[in-house]
Amino acid sequence: MTVITRAEASTVDALQEALVGNALAGEIEGFGRGEQEEAARFVAEVAYKRRKGEVAVRLESTGGEAGRRRMRLGIINDDMPFLVDSVANAIAGRSLTVHRLLHPVVCVDRDENGTLQALEPLCDDKSRRESMMYIELDRADARGRRELVEELHAVLGDVRAAVRDWPAMQMQMREDAAKVEDAEGGALLQWFADGALTLLGYQVERPGEEPSNALGIFSIPGAPTDKGGSVGAIRYFEQGGAVPLMAKAERKSTVHRRVPLDLIVVPIREKGRITGIGVHAGLWTSQALIEPTEDVPLLRRRLADLDKEFGFDPHGHSGKALRHAVSSVPRDLLINLSEESGRDLITMAMSLADRPRPAILLLRSILGGHLFAFVWLPRDELNTERRMAISGLLEQATGRDVTSWSVELGEGDLALVRYTLDIERTDPTPDIKDLSSKLDAMVRGWEPGVEEALIERVGAGRATRLTLTYASRFPDFYRNRTSATEAAEDILRLNRLDDASDRDARFFLHPEDTDRQLRLKIYRQGLIPLSEVVPVLENFGFRVLAEFPIELEGETPIHIHACILEMSDHGSVTDVMARAEVIERAIADVLRGDDENDAFNQLVLYAGLEPRPVSWLRAWFRYMRQTGIAFSIATIVDALRRAPKATSALVRLFAVMHDPKASSGREAAVKAASADFAEALNDVRGIDDDRILRQMRAVVGATLRTNAFAPHAAEAVAFKIDSKQVPGLPAPVPYREIWVYSPRVEGIHLRGGPIARGGLRWSDRRDDFRTEILGLMKAQLVKNAVIVPTGAKGGFYAKQLPNPTVDRDGWLAEGTESYRIFIRSLLSVTDNIVEDKVVHPADVVVRDGDDPYFVVAADKGTASFSDVANAIAMDKGFWLGDAFASGGSNGYDHKAMGITARGAWISVQRHFLEMGIDVQTQPVRVAGCGDMSGDVFGNGMLLSKAIKLVAAFDHRHIFIDPDPDPAKSWKERDRLFNLPRSSWDDYNRKLMSKGGMIVPRSQKSIELTAEARSALGIDLETIEPSALISAILKSPVDLLWFGGIGTYIKASHQTHAQVGDPANDALRVDAKEVRAKVIGEGANLAINQAGRIEFATIGGRINTDFIDNSAGVDCSDNEVNIKIPLNREMREGRLQEEVRNKLLAEMTDEVAELVLEDNRLQSLALSIAESRGTAGIPGFVRTIEMLEAVGRLDRKVEGLDSSDVLLRRAHEGRGLTRPELAVILSMSKMTLQDAAEELKLADDPSMEVELMAAFPEPMRQKEANAIRAHRLRHQIIATKVANRLVNRLGPSLPLDMTEEEGVGLPQVITAFLVAERMLDLRSLWAKIEAAKVTEASRIALLALAAKTVRSHLGDVIRAAAGETNVAQVCEALRPGLEKVAAKTSGLIRAEVRGEAASRRTQLEALGAGKEITDRMVRLYELDGIFGIAALGAKKGLDELAITRAYTKLGEVLGIDWAQQQVARYMPSDNWERLLAAGLLRDFEQVRIDFISRIRGDDPDESVERWVERNPRRIAQFRALVDRAKLVGSVTVPMMAQIASQARILLSR
Repeated sequence: MTVITRAEASTVDALQEALVGNALAGEIEGFGRGEQEEAARFVAEVAYKRRKGEVAVRLESTGGEAGRRRMRLGIINDDMPFLVDSVANAIAGRSLTVHRLLHPVVCVDRDENGTLQALEPLCDDKSRRESMMYIELDRADARGRRELVEELHAVLGDVRAAVRDWPAMQMQMREDAAKVEDAEGGALLQWFADGALTLLGYQVERPGEEPSNALGIFSIPGAPTDKGGSVGAIRYFEQGGAVPLMAKAERKSTVHRRVPLDLIVVPIREKGRITGIGVHAGLWTSQALIEPTEDVPLLRRRLADLDKEFGFDPHGHSGKALRHAVSSVPRDLLINLSEESGRDLITMAMSLADRPRPAILLLRSILGGHLFAFVWLPRDELNTERRMAISGLLEQATGRDVTSWSVELGEGDLALVRYTLDIERTDPTPDIKDLSSKLDAMVRGWEPGVEEALIERVGAGRATRLTLTYASRFPDFYRNRTSATEAAEDILRLNRLDDASDRDARFFLHPEDTDRQLRLKIYRQGLIPLSEVVPVLENFGFRVLAEFPIELEGETPIHIHACILEMSDHGSVTDVMARAEVIERAIADVLRGDDENDAFNQLVLYAGLEPRPVSWLRAWFRYMRQTGIAFSIATIVDALRRAPKATSALVRLFAVMHDPKASSGREAAVKAASADFAEALNDVRGIDDDRILRQMRAVVGATLRTNAFAPHAAEAVAFKIDSKQVPGLPAPVPYREIWVYSPRVEGIHLRGGPIARGGLRWSDRRDDFRTEILGLMKAQLVKNAVIVPTGAKGGFYAKQLPNPTVDRDGWLAEGTESYRIFIRSLLSVTDNIVEDKVVHPADVVVRDGDDPYFVVAADKGTASFSDVANAIAMDKGFWLGDAFASGGSNGYDHKAMGITARGAWISVQRHFLEMGIDVQTQPVRVAGCGDMSGDVFGNGMLLSKAIKLVAAFDHRHIFIDPDPDPAKSWKERDRLFNLPRSSWDDYNRKLMSKGGMIVPRSQKSIELTAEARSALGIDLETIEPSALISAILKSPVDLLWFGGIGTYIKASHQTHAQVGDPANDALRVDAKEVRAKVIGEGANLAINQAGRIEFATIGGRINTDFIDNSAGVDCSDNEVNIKIPLNREMREGRLQEEVRNKLLAEMTDEVAELVLEDNRLQSLALSIAESRGTAGIPGFVRTIEMLEAVGRLDRKVEGLDSSDVLLRRAHEGRGLTRPELAVILSMSKMTLQDAAEELKLADDPSMEVELMAAFPEPMRQKEANAIRAHRLRHQIIATKVANRLVNRLGPSLPLDMTEEEGVGLPQVITAFLVAERMLDLRSLWAKIEAAKVTEASRIALLALAAKTVRSHLGDVIRAAAGETNVAQVCEALRPGLEKVAAKTSGLIRAEVRGEAASRRTQLEALGAGKEITDRMVRLYELDGIFGIAALGAKKGLDELAITRAYTKLGEVLGIDWAQQQVARYMPSDNWERLLAAGLLRDFEQVRIDFISRIRGDDPDESVERWVERNPRRIAQFRALVDRAKLVGSVTVPMMAQIASQARILLSR
């Protein structure tokens, strides 16, 4: 760029003054001094160097805000005419807008090199004048700028050539005028030479030769003026054609005006022969176009000839009309026409002046190479669309393009549009009548035609209304191209649209289409983006070749989208048109969003299916995809399309299975459809196709219920599935599941049993949310071990959510409505209870039994949705009412109660208590996941004022307080918790310890303080947020507390992919890296099971999430169980809702106590089980095997090693970890609960206290009868009993007893309840738990009590002899028990007395008080009492006598010693355990059996006589026992031999 120096500043100043001095006002608007100076400097740089005869052009982009950026153009040239308009036309020709144009003409001085020396205003010396042009215009890209500069050089070259050769061209014109023999022809040329024509070029053309004698623009090579060259013109002259020949050139002028050049052609005669032509090119001047016709040579003669022909008086009315007509038509075209054509044009103009109307006239040029179309329209009807529509008509009629057009508005009511089409001389002139008809219909007759077409379809009245509503709204181009009949069809379709969301579609054929093509119109209010339409049609199997949007004017925008479609090879146009109505509806449904836009829609075309069955197939595929099927949608659709018979049979099978209308002969129809499918499957050749079809068949066969034929299917279709019938489902396989599908939402609900509960999650995992929900259901199964229902879980994915960052309210509204649809769909296939009778859902075929229990709850994303769910349930009259979803407005608010956190905190307290730390009073350092606004984290971090929260993180911030003050920090956390909303950023940083910091996770890098590094045990001074969070997880704290979402700890042998939480892969650490002593899982899945086991293996204390945070689900279940009877009381009018709600509120604290007691006992039970160490492994392993055998447990899912691996731990001195024991604990409870339900314990009046204890005291007092009539009373008692048995006696005992005693779990449960009641075990447990001993001692005492009680259970089982009525067994055994228990101390013999003394010493060493010690010793001393009591009751013998006989046998024979040795024995595997248990049973039972065979009323005396009579046999047996005593170490074979000999001895 040239730089303007200070010395040249005067030039810039002069240029600035010249630019604005003579500028029009509009050109300098907004053109401030600064802009003026910048423009002048720019022009000065362009003008800095230029030689005369050259053009300097510079174009560059300028700055400016987006949307207003422009270019500036500088042109320096010798001053001459036509510069401005020629440049402006060139710019306009590129569709660029000129925003400012300044054109001063100045005088300059330049040196010999053309360098600018001086500049002054306009002077008299024309040789010094220069044109300096400054233009601001629209911005163009680099290519556009380059092309524009090139064109400007060419245009200015043309201008220079035309101006340079003007005199020569004028002289040539005059010479040619003199040679014309016709006076008017010569006068016309002279008139042109005198200034009526802007002369631009001249050349001589001869056949076969290059043009010569070129002047003006013809001196520069350019486009030809006429494709025919000189031959046609020469022939014209040879045939006597008038001179000059007037024509319109194909080439447009670049000079002055951008219009076709006017050509004036004269013959060149040599030796009496025409050898060539002289071609003058130019433009009529504006003055020449408006001169009176009488003053225009040649035209004036034509006018006179017309006067004469028509007999008009030039001064009369007709003559004046004729002159007006001549003046109204464009004379530059009129003079190009033959006299005949000119006459037609003028007479048409006269006719239209008298009777204005739409009209069209087609005329050929003299040589026939151009077709001129003159179209007259009412001025009001003329617009761009109409002009283009007429242009389209002309192009369609001729097959040629319109090369130019112009509009003449004139003074009358009509406007004249003239079109020029370049055609071949041999082309026919189009049918003027057809064009006139179309033009008439376009302008005047279209709406009446539409109304007539509508009358034929809908009658006169409605047709008129529809015409008035729609016809005037169609755009002109539509009117011009669309028949009235077609428009009527469109109007009828448009009128069917209900609202802005509605869509319609219509197929039709067009004569121009091929046999593979057809047309489709889509109707809607508002514009449909092409990107929305094309995928829909392609998924139906069409290829979209073209699309034309049509907008109807009006307040409400309505659009028609016309598409040209092409069929694929799989279908035919004929087939589509035959089923047009079905396919149109299907397309409209997809566009409306009522059906999905995917490849399944091809089946409507290519498999001949209706849209509804296609939707079923799609729903089954979506379900299969959720279960992990590997096939893509394209593969599935292709398989179904390739097997239309199998597909149809599958759909038919589903229909006959579930359509309520097909009830007659249903089973026969099902068999027939199944057979049809099987037969069709034989024809399927592809392996994958076969697998796909069989899997779909399995899903159909597993479907127990569906709402597909009920009204609700319009909203979403639901399928209730028997999961075990679907092959290949990932474990654990649910008891039942409900799959919900709609274009708006998809969802799954998985149940672990008939009575199950669990939350509904708003999932963000579209394609595998079932995997997510299955994992949660599995966790819920074990978590629900403490409550009545087993585990369930549901989840839904909302498919039409708006972007929450743009429309948060809309996002929440759509998510909530998706939840509603999901809930309604679940209930649509669920039984109800009305007046104590199960009622099946309407229009649903029930292929399973009664199934009315369906309870949901809040979960991730649906925390505030319980009221929404309950409102739906109550609206439908669902029997559970607002017990359907716990935690609503009239339920228990978990966050307000802090119940989940409090339950988890109990686990934390137990961990630290067993470490000798009281977390309520002794400081513990804590790190965690969550923030104080959260329920679990926030409540948890307020449960002790002694904790020191060192570090925490959530999805927004990272919090580090290296050495917090417990009291101050607790108070600040409490403040945050009570804010409506808060984050760690709201924490008062002034209250933080030295080095404390709060940083956003969005920060790229974090500078750590020295104190923070020390607190976290790391050395890095700068760290990334993700690495810092990992460091927090590995920090050396006492407690790691999880209250947020995500899985942050895994086992070291696992990959991140195995964890299944990719969002937190960057943060996750291995369990062996965690340095915390305790982990509290207030949130689910913070650490996976493998990680828990690894953490526990290295000495960390941890339970599982389902143990720690079960209080939440426990609280919800209590709420549901409370509401079920109370809601029944409300329904039957015995209780008002306000009273119920008040009662619910009153019981809040007691409900919390019930819940937390469950948590306490469960955590304690884990400690007791853990305390068994290696001794418990055989029993635990066998329990795992038994649970696995019945399908209750899956080792892989639960992360449990094989039995061999677990048994090897005993040799390594390691027992099972707490996470492993937690699984066994929960699974045992669930198995036991199922068995307890079989007992119908609520039917036993003695168990009423058990039922009442499950409810708060206020409810027991006020609504006892409602509790007694509770629909789940059996299940409630079963749950409480199962939990108590496992919590007190251990998770392996119930199944151990079934193997050891050869009975079922119901007998074990009965035995437990009998022993518990008759031995008053509850008071013993209470005293141990209240004892002031160390926690280790307490656990040891409870474990010893459990071991002692275990032996009693075997006695009760044998004594009960299969009876499972607790009250009856107790009644039978109580007399004997009470009699013997009162005399125990006097009945036991030396061996037992010695063992009792040993136990007393052991108990005292543990710190047990006298009362506990006495009770525990008495429990041991009463061993065998239940067998004795049962024998006494059966035989009617004195229980004391039986006891004396029993103890005498034990002492005399040494069986007491042997029994004690077996009791102390530690089995190494399950077989040894079973053998030892059998020996214990035998050592007791042989005595009972012996006594039972004694005849007489005094067993004691009978035993004495037997002893006296068999001294040798007894001595022989005692010798065997004595020999065993001398060995020193007891073996199983030894004891087995003693037991065998005892049986022989006592059986004779």
